[in-house]
Amino acid sequence: MKRSNSSTFHLNAASVEDFVEFIEGANCLALEPTGKNYSELWATIAETHNVSVRWVGHPEVKYLRKSERLPDKNDQADALALATYALKNWEKETAFLRFEPGAIAEINETYLDIKGLKANNTATINRCRAKLASSFPEVAFSGSAPGIDGLSPLFSWVAERARYTDRGKNRYDRLYNSSVGPRYGKTITSHTRYLANQICDNHIQEALLRNRLSSLVYDRLEFAKFNQVFDLFGFGLMARAMLLVRTYPLSRFESEGAFKRRLGFGQEERSSGQIESFSSSGSAIAKSELYNWSRTSVGKKRLISTVGLEVQAKFDEYKAKLNSNSDGQEKGQTGKFTNLVHSRTIAFTLRRLFPLLKKNCVD
Repeated sequence: MKRSNSSTFHLNAASVEDFVEFIEGANCLALEPTGKNYSELWATIAETHNVSVRWVGHPEVKYLRKSERLPDKNDQADALALATYALKNWEKETAFLRFEPGAIAEINETYLDIKGLKANNTATINRCRAKLASSFPEVAFSGSAPGIDGLSPLFSWVAERARYTDRGKNRYDRLYNSSVGPRYGKTITSHTRYLANQICDNHIQEALLRNRLSSLVYDRLEFAKFNQVFDLFGFGLMARAMLLVRTYPLSRFESEGAFKRRLGFGQEERSSGQIESFSSSGSAIAKSELYNWSRTSVGKKRLISTVGLEVQAKFDEYKAKLNSNSDGQEKGQTGKFTNLVHSRTIAFTLRRLFPLLKKNCVD
C-alpha cells in the first residue's frame, strides 16, 4: 500500500502506536507468515495488547484471492483475502496454521540458523579455495571435513589454529614446503588466513547449533512417536526438523493433500480453455530438504525398514521406467529425468508417511 494510506503501518514507534490504536477491541489479527521474523513482531505487538493472531497459509490466501477474482500483487487485495478467509473459517481451528511456542519455534529458528550459516560458509569456502589455487594448489580443492572438534584439518591449518590433535598438520607442512606456489613466489596471504578463520568459526558455530537442534528433535518426549516413524524412512536431523516444524501437531491435517501441500508437493490446477495441467505448490524449503534426503538416503540405497524398502523399490521402478522412455535423449536431459525420479519417489514417500504418522502420532 502507499505510505499515505491510513491503514498502512510500519515498524517504527509512531506507526506502531497508530497500529495499536487501530486494533483496539479487535477479535483477532489475521496474518500471512511473509518474512517470519517481520510478521512475528507484528504478532507479538498484537498479542501484547490482547489481540489474538490467526495465521493463514500462502496457498489458502492465493486460492481465495483467485476464487473471489481479486487482483494479484496487490496489498489491499491480500489484506481483504486474509480477512475474508478468517471470517469464513472462524469456527474451524484446523484451517489456520499453528506457530507452536517453545520447542517447535526454537527448532525452526535453529534450523534456519544452520541453513543460513551453511549458505554463508559455502561462499567463503569457495573464495578461500580460489585463493589457495595459486598459493597452495596441491590441496586447494581437496576434501577436508570438520573433525569432532568442529574444525577442518585444512582450513584450521591455513588459519594457523591449534587443534586438540596434530593429525594432518605435518602432512600440510610437508606439502606446503614442496608446493609449486611458494616456489614461484605465491604465498598464503593474510586475507586467505582471515577467510580460513571465518570458515573455522562457522564450522564451530554450526556444530554447536546442530548439537542444540539434535537435543530439541531427539530428546523431547512429545516428538518420540514422530521419531519412531521417521526412523523407518531414514530421515536425518535436518529433514526431521523441517518435518516437525511443518507438521506438528499432526491433528491439524485432515487430508493427505493438505499434508503434501504443506511439504511442497501439493498439486495446483492450472486451466486455460480446454487445457488442464497441474504444478506443485507449497514450501520450497521443505521440497529442497526432501530432495536432499532422496538423493542421499534413497539414491544410495540406505533404507532398511519394510516401508523403506518399498520406497527403495519405487525409486528403482521409476528410474527404470524413465530410463527406458528416455532412450536417445540428449545428455543434457539427464538431470531433468533424475529430478523427476526423485520427485515421484518423494510423492510416494509422503503417501506412505502420512497414514503412519496419523496412526501413531495423533492422540
